[in-house]
Amino acid sequence: MHGPHRWLLGCLLALALGMASACATTPPGAGGLDGAAGGGQDGAQVRLASGTCWSATTLGQDPQTILAISNEFKVNYLYAARALLGRAAFARTRPCNGAHSIEVYKAVAMSDVQPQVADYGQLLEPQTAAYQQLSLQVDRACMNQTLFNVANATGINNTVVTPAFPDGMTLGWAPPSPEQWAAGQRVYACTLTQASPSALLYNTVFSGSFPTEDRTCIDNRALEYVDCARTHNRERIGLIDVQAAVATGQFPGAVRNGSVPVTAVLYQVLDRACTTYLKQVSDTTKLTGVAEIDPGQWPTRTGAYPVECEADTAPAKQTITTQGSVFDK
Repeated sequence: MHGPHRWLLGCLLALALGMASACATTPPGAGGLDGAAGGGQDGAQVRLASGTCWSATTLGQDPQTILAISNEFKVNYLYAARALLGRAAFARTRPCNGAHSIEVYKAVAMSDVQPQVADYGQLLEPQTAAYQQLSLQVDRACMNQTLFNVANATGINNTVVTPAFPDGMTLGWAPPSPEQWAAGQRVYACTLTQASPSALLYNTVFSGSFPTEDRTCIDNRALEYVDCARTHNRERIGLIDVQAAVATGQFPGAVRNGSVPVTAVLYQVLDRACTTYLKQVSDTTKLTGVAEIDPGQWPTRTGAYPVECEADTAPAKQTITTQGSVFDK
C-alpha cells in the first residue's frame, strides 16, 4: 500500500478519532512545493534546533508508521495515533528563507521541563495526566520573554500567551522523531506550522515586518475582519489561554446567559496584561490593551479557553478609526 492510499486510511482513522481537520492535509506524493521529492537533508542526521525549518510530513499520516512506532514503544495503537496525528516528523529540512511548512522557532531542553521523560513511550500517551501536564509546561516554555511578561501580568497560574496568527498558521510543539530520539536528541521543538508553505518566520509577528494582510483587524461598523492596511477600529494582537486556571477553578469555565461571568475587577487585570503586551510591541499612544472573551470560543474545539488581547480605544473613550498595524517596533 503506497502514498495516497495510506493517507486515505490515516484520514479515515482521524475521522474515527474525531479529528477531521487532519484530513485537510495534502496526501503524500500528491505534489506541491513543500512535498516535492528530494531536496533538504534527512532529518535523522540533523540536530533539532531553533532556526531550522522542515517539510510538512507528519508521523501520523501513515498508519503503518503509527503501527511500527506503537509496537516499538509498546503503546496502544489508538493512543499512539492520537499523539502522532499532526506531529511533525522532521523528515526533511527546508531553507528557512524559502517556502517551508514547519519552523522550529525555539528548542527547549527536555531536562528543563517537568515532568521528566525517560521513555519515548511517555510521549505517545496523551490521555494521561502526566502527558497533559507536560504539554502545558512545554507550551509555557515555548513563550519568549515578551509573552512571559504578559502571562505574569495576569497573575493567573499557568497561563499560556501566544501571538495572534491567522487561520492556517498554528503554534505547537513536538518531541524529536523516533530516529532523532535514538540518535540521542533530547529537546522539545516549538513549532510554527503553515498550511500554505511560505518564507514567513515566527519572530516577524512581533514586528512591523509581518504582513498586514496576515494580521487580524476589525471594522466595528461592518463587523468584519479586514487587512490592517485598511481603516479599522481594533486589532487582535494576542491570546491568553487560561485553560489550566479553568481546570482548577481559578477562572470561570461555564458560559451563563450568553456570556462568561468574569468580574469587572478581573477584566481590569486582563486589560492591564494586554496593555503590557501592546507597550512591548508598539509605540502607539492612541490605543490601549483590551481583553475580550468570545462565548462561542469558550472553550474552543481543541479545549483552549482564550482571552483575546486587542489594541483598542479605552472603554471610557469614544472609538476611533485607525489604519495600519500597531506593531511598529
